[in-house]
Amino acid sequence: MPITKAAKEMNVGLTVLKKRCRELGIARWPHRKMKSLKSLIRNVQEMGKGTFEEEGVRKELETLEEHRRLMEENPETELTERTKKLRQACFKANYKRRRLLHHPCF
Repeated sequence: MPITKAAKEMNVGLTVLKKRCRELGIARWPHRKMKSLKSLIRNVQEMGKGTFEEEGVRKELETLEEHRRLMEENPETELTERTKKLRQACFKANYKRRRLLHHPCF
């Protein structure tokens, strides 16, 4: 959940929550990174449906789920370069698909 919502639910101020997180070694609130990873998992599932490489897609999904589990345990966990490239490729594919939907003459 976003940090502002978390602070409100814990009945503490945003600054207090941030200070406490830094004391515990959490430099940045991981909400956006987690949201991005969940979105990537969903995109890979959708793109993998009905493809020839279902085994490869399944292995990739297992890797992404493992990243998500590790990030839940330790918010400072960095994504691998492979995951970052996959995220960029999915973003690019979605961008191209949206562009074609809005501009059918291209």
